[in-house]
Amino acid sequence: LEYLAELTHVSCVCLCLCWPPYPQPGFTYLSYAPHPLSLPPLSQNTERNDLSGELPPELTALEEMRDFKMFRNSLEGTLFTEIGEMENLRTLDLEQNRFTGTIPTEVLNIPDLQFLRGSFNEFSGTIPDDIGQLTGLKELWFAETNLEGTIPASIGDCEEMESILLYETNVEGELPPEMFASDQLAWVDLSETNVEGELPSTFYEATGLRKFVMNSTDISGTLSEELGNLENLEQLWIRKTNLEGPIPNSVGDLTNLEILLLDENQMTGTIPSTIGNNDNLIFIDVSNNEIEGSIPSELFDVSSLEIIYIGNNTLTGPIPENYYEPDNLRELWIDGNLLTGTVPDVPSGKFEQLEELILNKNLLTGEVPSSLCDLRDDADGKIVSLHADCAQPPSPPQIACACCTKCTTAAGEEDA
Repeated sequence: LEYLAELTHVSCVCLCLCWPPYPQPGFTYLSYAPHPLSLPPLSQNTERNDLSGELPPELTALEEMRDFKMFRNSLEGTLFTEIGEMENLRTLDLEQNRFTGTIPTEVLNIPDLQFLRGSFNEFSGTIPDDIGQLTGLKELWFAETNLEGTIPASIGDCEEMESILLYETNVEGELPPEMFASDQLAWVDLSETNVEGELPSTFYEATGLRKFVMNSTDISGTLSEELGNLENLEQLWIRKTNLEGPIPNSVGDLTNLEILLLDENQMTGTIPSTIGNNDNLIFIDVSNNEIEGSIPSELFDVSSLEIIYIGNNTLTGPIPENYYEPDNLRELWIDGNLLTGTVPDVPSGKFEQLEELILNKNLLTGEVPSSLCDLRDDADGKIVSLHADCAQPPSPPQIACACCTKCTTAAGEEDA
């Protein structure tokens, strides 16, 4: 064992491993991986080994350990307080185990810790108030745990922070303005927590943000026109909250935006025509709000769109004549509004990828054009769901349709 002092990497591939191992000074990496490795790798994942039991405090003898990754196992118990003695750790990854107890404050004694991951465990307690002592921390991941309390303001001292994942926890309170201080912050997910209050003004200054997820929280207030400052934003998910007010016109400045999900809120106003500037937009869902006005034709100028959900609002006016323009459009749901007029004809070569067209519970009249019927999956197209207000009674129906997969009345009653 005296020769282990110079060893810098250990990997145990598909072995029956017994605890404790024989720690020696000089280790820099400990890995338990289920697949062949080529040596000497800098790091390897430790997946699906089904290691069980508790972590032995003797591991702290590995004084030079840099990356400690034990995710996707069956380890349990609490994280030993001696962890703070492993001063050279950069990565502490304990995700997808059965750990309990609190995050020991001794973790804050690891000066170069960059990645602190404990998601999918049963950790409880709060985020340490002095988490900001870890100034080089890049990832704080404790999603789907029993963590509670508020996010400490000191998190703003983590100057290198890139991602904060605390979804499906009991974290509560308002978002501290300081949490958006890092220029590197790219990903925040606090879905299904008890977070409340308005988004702080510093949120609109986090220009490095690429993905922001706040579903099923008590976030309230409105979105500021300063939203357009988030030039790198690719995904904005704020669903099932108390958010109100209009969609900012500045949403059109988010030229990297791919996913915009603002459904099941209390939003008002119109769909801004500036949405047509979002050339990379793939998925938009603003359904189940109180949005009014007409559907802007500019929406269908976005050729990258694949999914459009704008149903269950109070939209009025006709379906835009260019509604078939996005070449990759697969799903278009505009049901549950007050739309009038007829369903526009579809030129040859359009809607070739369309699978779902949901038009019912509106005030549309006339008939569904044969060009749409030709795009049914039992014809020459891919449409598997085509809904309209073609139910009888009344007779004649509000809108005639020879190929719809579902007929309702404008009140939503299905065909008898």
